[in-house]
Amino acid sequence: MPVRTIRGLLKRSEEADGVEPEPPHERCLSCGADLEGSRSYERYRVCHACGFHFHLTANERLATLLDPGSFAETDRGVTAIDPLSFAGRHSYRSRVINAQRRTGLAEAALTGTGTVFGRDVVVAVLDFAFLGGSIGVVAGERLARAFEKATARRTPLVTVCSTSGTRMQEGLLALMQVPRVIVAARRHAHQGLPHVAVLTDPTTGSAYSGFVNLADYALAEPNALLGYAALRVVQEQEGHDLPPHAHTSESHLEHGLVDAVVPRDQLRDALALVLDVIMSDYRLSAPENKRAGRGPHTAREALQQLELSRHEQRPTAGDFVGRMLTSFVPIRGDRMGSDDPAILAGFGSLAGEAVVVVGENRPHGETEWRGWIGPAGFRKATRALRLAGKFQLPVITLIDSVGALPSLESEEAGLGHAIAECTGAMLEAPVPTIAVITGEGSSEAAVALAAADRVLMLDNAVYEVIRPEDAAKILYQEPGRTAEVAERMRITSHDCLRLGVVDATVPEPGDGAHTNHQEAAALLRRSILRELTTLQRQRPKRRLERRYERYRHTGSTRSWLRGTLERRLAHLFDRIGGIADRLRGRAVGRRRGDYEDMDIAV
Repeated sequence: MPVRTIRGLLKRSEEADGVEPEPPHERCLSCGADLEGSRSYERYRVCHACGFHFHLTANERLATLLDPGSFAETDRGVTAIDPLSFAGRHSYRSRVINAQRRTGLAEAALTGTGTVFGRDVVVAVLDFAFLGGSIGVVAGERLARAFEKATARRTPLVTVCSTSGTRMQEGLLALMQVPRVIVAARRHAHQGLPHVAVLTDPTTGSAYSGFVNLADYALAEPNALLGYAALRVVQEQEGHDLPPHAHTSESHLEHGLVDAVVPRDQLRDALALVLDVIMSDYRLSAPENKRAGRGPHTAREALQQLELSRHEQRPTAGDFVGRMLTSFVPIRGDRMGSDDPAILAGFGSLAGEAVVVVGENRPHGETEWRGWIGPAGFRKATRALRLAGKFQLPVITLIDSVGALPSLESEEAGLGHAIAECTGAMLEAPVPTIAVITGEGSSEAAVALAAADRVLMLDNAVYEVIRPEDAAKILYQEPGRTAEVAERMRITSHDCLRLGVVDATVPEPGDGAHTNHQEAAALLRRSILRELTTLQRQRPKRRLERRYERYRHTGSTRSWLRGTLERRLAHLFDRIGGIADRLRGRAVGRRRGDYEDMDIAV
C-alpha cells in the first residue's frame, strides 16, 4: 500500500460530504505524548509512544484495510429515520439527522464492496461515531444485505465493529435485527464462504452476541473493550473494580474467544493472510502411479522405541508446522472461554495448497506443563475440523500426547463429550484426512485425531492403549515389567503396520527425529504430500465409504460358523488344560506324601 496518511486518503471524500476534517489530537489520551509530526498517528491514529489506538471513523477504517480507491458503497438508500416515532426528552429523529450531518453517513452501518491486495470482498463497518454504532432497523438491514451480497458474489465478508449494542429508541424492532442478520450470516456460512470479523474498541451488545461470534476468524485490536455487557454493567454486577485487562481483547485472546490481537498497522496484512490461506483454490496433483510405500522400520525393542518417542529433543507439533508449512494462521480457543495450549490448530500452506493442521503440542523434557489435553483442547480441534469441512480444506493431524487430562475439573467440564465429538468430527470430515503419529500416541486422546483416511507413523513413534508402565502396574503390580508389557502390547511402528492400524511408516534421520528436526520435517512433508495427492484423486463419496469400511471393520472377527467352532475349541482346550493341571497337582501331592513318609520313617 502506498505510504499515505489517513487524512490524505479521506480528504476528497470528506470534502464531497461537506464534512470538515477533524483537527489532530495534540497529545495522546493515554500517555500524554506529543503527537505533532507522529507518522504512526498520521497514518493509523496510533500513539507512537504507548501504542494507544484512537477511534477511527468508518471511512478511515476502510482506508486502512482496503486497496486505495477500491471501495464502492452499497445500499446507501436504505433508510428509516424513526420507525416507532419515539418520543423522549430529546427528539430521536433530530439525533439521527444530526448524526448524519456530523459523520457524513446515512446510518451506523457502512457497507459496500472492495479489494484487499486484489482479492474481492464485501465489507461492513459499524461506526461508533454514529449514535454509538448502535444497531437499529436500517443498520440490521444493511448488514443482512451485506451477507447476502457476499453469498451471491461468492466472496468473503469482512465486518469491522465498533458498537454499543441495540438502539433502544427503536424498541423490539431493533432487537429483532439479531435474527435478521444471523439468518443471512448462516446462509453465507452454508455456502462455504468465510466471514472474518475485526473487533475494535468497543464491541458490545447485540452485535457481539450475534453475528460477531459467528465469524470463522476473529481479529481484535489491542486493548479494545469487548464483551456482551458494557464495562459499567459488569462492574456493578461484580460489586468491585475489575482486574486489569478484564473485558479486553487481551483477555479474550487468553480465554480463546478471539483468534489474534493485531496492532492496527499490521491489521491489513493479517487480514490478507487469513483470506489468502482460507480461500486458496490451488490443489496438488501427481501421476497415478505414485503411491506411498510402507517405508522401512527400525528393529529396536519396544522399550527403546518408547524412550525415543519421549526424547526431550524430539520435534513437537509446533516444530513440524514451522518447518513444513510456508505460512500458518493459528486458531485460538474453543469459543467457550478456554484455549488449551496442548492443541495447536490453524490454517496453513503446504506446497502451495491450503490445509488445516491440528497438532497435539506436547512439550518434551523437564517442564511444569506436561501436555495433558483438556476438554477445551478437544473442542478447539473439533472447531478446526469443522472449519476444514466448511472451506473444503484437507486435514493433517499430528499426534503426540500423554493423553486426556484425568482431573475432576476436566471431567466436570465435559471431557468425555469433547473427546467423542472430536472423534466423530474426524470420522465425518468431508475432506481428505491424514493423521501422523509423531511421538507417543496414547489412548483415546490419540484415537480422537487419528481416525483418518490415511494414518502414518514416524519410525520411532509408538501407539498405545495405555502407557506401558501403567499397564505393568495394573496387570502385574510390578512396574519393573514395563519392557515386557511394551513388547506384548505391540506398540511400535512396525507392529502397528503389521496389525493394519497404520498405513505406512515414515523414516527418521540418523538415530531419530531428535537428531535433525529439519530433515525429519522434510521426510514427513514428503510422505504427507504423497498421501495427499493420492487421496485427492478419489471421489469424495468413495473416500468416505472407504473410511467407514476401514473403521467399521478394524480388528479381525470371524464368521458365525467359524467363530462358533473357534469358541468351542477354545473352551475344550481350556478344560483339557485344567484337567492336566489337576492331574499334575495330584502327582506332585503323591510324591510330596511319599517324601513326608520317608522323613517320618527316618
